[in-house]
Amino acid sequence: MNVVFRVDASNEIGSGHVMRCLTLAEKLREHGVTVTFICREHVGHLCDLIEEKGFKVLKLPAPLRNTQIPLLTPHSHWLGAPLEEDAIQCKQLLKRCSVDLLIIDHYAIHYEWEHILRDIVRRIMVIDDLADRKHDCDLLCDPTVLDNPNKYNLLVPAHCNTFLGPNYVLLRPEFYEQGLHSRLRTGPVKRIFIFFGGVDPTNETGKALGAFLELGREEIQVDVVVGRSNTHKIKLKELCNQYPNLNFHVQINNMARIMHLADLSIGAGGSATWERCYLGLPTIVWSIAENQKEICKELGRKNVIKYLGDCDLVKQENVIKKLNEMIENEQERTNMSSAGFLLMKGNLDHHKQMIKNILNLGE
Repeated sequence: MNVVFRVDASNEIGSGHVMRCLTLAEKLREHGVTVTFICREHVGHLCDLIEEKGFKVLKLPAPLRNTQIPLLTPHSHWLGAPLEEDAIQCKQLLKRCSVDLLIIDHYAIHYEWEHILRDIVRRIMVIDDLADRKHDCDLLCDPTVLDNPNKYNLLVPAHCNTFLGPNYVLLRPEFYEQGLHSRLRTGPVKRIFIFFGGVDPTNETGKALGAFLELGREEIQVDVVVGRSNTHKIKLKELCNQYPNLNFHVQINNMARIMHLADLSIGAGGSATWERCYLGLPTIVWSIAENQKEICKELGRKNVIKYLGDCDLVKQENVIKKLNEMIENEQERTNMSSAGFLLMKGNLDHHKQMIKNILNLGE
């Protein structure tokens, strides 16, 4: 079975789309599937990381300066080229390939792009969490759907098989392994985990770290994690090196282990939200992208996270106040830990069923 992913990363897009596609790609490879990626060489692309994981990357040229891109969706400019041009370029790359399944994880792509590729691929799968455009696809996965199972009824064909809700979040194997040792967070806060995604262009990591340092809690260990694309990583490392209780990590492969050790977390919305929930890690969250706001609000209402709002509105003094409250309130941390576990309790079985459905397409 041959599967192709169309996904991008950049300083604006972030790394989350590529990371969740890599998770699915590695799972499919375990079943003997041949996997290829198509990515545009944006500033901040992760083609090198994908290749380090052992996958072939077919590269689209970097966006040209001052390229006029019609705004067909709010994220059209993320493609780095006009929609039809991108689709034709991808079609050219695949013209000598036999593609059983094309998997698309891109906010700028919708049914017009998918229709152009239809005649050279057997099936199309979309990974999405916006539900703001129509798709011409056979499978669709949106792990952020909480209370609206009919969200995509008018956006996908009648025959499309949908996988909706947190139980279909694509978690890396390390999280399932660590999940066997998950613990309900009780007792004092001895360790805090800080992570704001692979890029973090506005340095929310620095905001969170500064808030913690203002508390003067030298007895609490802190793990600060950033991605290789983080442009603030040198200054953050220099700051962490000044304090014996601050531990700095770049592009790590043991994220689940570090999360497991923590009693409390500070981070953004996005894919890491579900990882923290799966491990029952209570978290203070603020959103760093428009698509994170609604799901963060909903999870906040369900007491799964403590949501402070949009990053532009969250000031360091807000973080100081909430962090101090959470450190002092063991019962609230325990309740949030339990709520996270309950939200993700069926994930492993549902995830396996989705993989099975994908593999059946190759038969």
